[in-house]
Amino acid sequence: MHRSIQRGALAGIFVAICVAACTAGNSAAPPQDDDTSSAGTAGAAATSGAVQSSGGAAAGVAGSVSSAGGTAGTGQVAGSGGSAPAAGTGGTISSAGTTAGGSTGTSGSAGAAGCSAPNTDCGGQCHDLTSDAANCSACGMSCAVGQMCSASACVCATGRTNCSGTCADTTSDPKNCGACGMACTASQVCSQGKCGTGCAAGLSKCGSACVDLTGSPVNCGVCGTVCPVDQSCLQSKCICAIGKDTCGANGACVDVTGSATNCGKCGTQCATGASCVASVCACPTGQTACNNVCVDMNTDGKNCGACGKTCGSGTSCLYGACIDPSSVACSGSQANKSCTKDANITLGEYWVNNNQWGAASATAGGQQCIWSNCQMGDLIGWGTSFNWAGAPSQVKTFASVVFGWQFGWKTNSMGQRLVTSLPLQISSTKAINCGWDFTVTPTGTITIDVSYDMFAHTQSNAGTNDNPSDEIMVWLYRANGAGPIGGIVASPSLDGTTWDLHKGTNNSWNVFSYVRQTNATTSVLNMMDFMHDLVSRGYISNTKYLSSVQAGTEVFTGQGTLQTNGFYCRVQ
Repeated sequence: MHRSIQRGALAGIFVAICVAACTAGNSAAPPQDDDTSSAGTAGAAATSGAVQSSGGAAAGVAGSVSSAGGTAGTGQVAGSGGSAPAAGTGGTISSAGTTAGGSTGTSGSAGAAGCSAPNTDCGGQCHDLTSDAANCSACGMSCAVGQMCSASACVCATGRTNCSGTCADTTSDPKNCGACGMACTASQVCSQGKCGTGCAAGLSKCGSACVDLTGSPVNCGVCGTVCPVDQSCLQSKCICAIGKDTCGANGACVDVTGSATNCGKCGTQCATGASCVASVCACPTGQTACNNVCVDMNTDGKNCGACGKTCGSGTSCLYGACIDPSSVACSGSQANKSCTKDANITLGEYWVNNNQWGAASATAGGQQCIWSNCQMGDLIGWGTSFNWAGAPSQVKTFASVVFGWQFGWKTNSMGQRLVTSLPLQISSTKAINCGWDFTVTPTGTITIDVSYDMFAHTQSNAGTNDNPSDEIMVWLYRANGAGPIGGIVASPSLDGTTWDLHKGTNNSWNVFSYVRQTNATTSVLNMMDFMHDLVSRGYISNTKYLSSVQAGTEVFTGQGTLQTNGFYCRVQ
């Protein structure tokens, strides 16, 4: 079975009574026959009078409420060389387990010049000390007229010759005309490296030298106009080299290709947190300049989804929308419905996968359809319908929402991964808080489970062909004797309720299944609690990486629907 991971802050955990039967499934790449169906013993009716599941699974009682801390607000990114931004304050916890959003962090102070390599900040301006004739090897170290800076050393410029320590232009220098030491008489001029009485066509007489006023750095445009040492003469004008402009003190040439204070041209200052790349200001990937500060509009409570959009009290900015972080309610009409095998629907950082990996075992055909209902930030709604018969112990499908890896990583139209918060090393102190509210509607008897399915890898960035080392399932709901692979090895209490931990293998990787002892259709869980429980029992190493969290239904047999009324996963 394969599912996927999401991000998020969790408020509390509430587990409601499940009255209907449950659905389960698997994901795309075989082998995945992790679960089996067996006849269950008659279960006791719930104290609230809920109907007993057929096949014997007991109807559950309301689960206890657990709570988790609020998420601290994030500060803005500081400019290069600027002070670090202050973090926001943490959220508060209400008695119901809801999370109040933390305060937004303060912006970092503006940075200094923000020079990118190989440039160095010289008095607030960016200079390449390896090639800048006005700052050769060190700030303020200027080369002489006729010299250039090469590999941090002043050497004679191209077209000039070292004549006893002087870089001479032997085509026009009357003291070194044609060669070092070849001096013209007082009545002669040096033209094209020869002493004579007049200048060749196209050259102008400046003293005893015949020069090209359109390109002479010491006679640029008119005789006696000497270009600064960091400039050259082009078309009778002193200009900086390509990629530089006269933004420095006294018109000194400075780099404008990588300077955050002079990006592309003098005076163009990049936003705080941005860098200048190839003369263009750019915020870090995933950020946008709002009010001259780079922010992540997916999470910034003062610029949520758009610059200047502020989230109100009791809401947080989650994937670009201001929503109540404790809510698992997302409603909307059906859209994007498909009954095609392996069809998928992208919803923000998630995608719904019509995973029919075991459908070949069905008799008389069968069908599984998926659809979307809504997306509000990182909160989504979706659904699936199913109708399968035959091979009652075999999982037919696992229609699910995927957060993270699923034998590869789904990308958006720009080629960027939908999820950037995974993989997460199991040793991390971060939480993966997932909330889910769903409704199962059977038509007759169904054998299903409704579960999370997670995958761990030894690799820090699993690829398409990298099988997981471990599969971890969390069963919230099951009907008509649906059961996981492997026997019960423990019954831990996690996130406010008791689970039966099954341990087995599907001949390709380890499979651990936490099966809730009473069915629930609403829950908020920290998935890392299950990872840490496995580590504490010596079943899995905390050096591994959790790559995916998926949530859906494994269907063995029967006809019905699973409607997800709201779902989120948040790495916090």
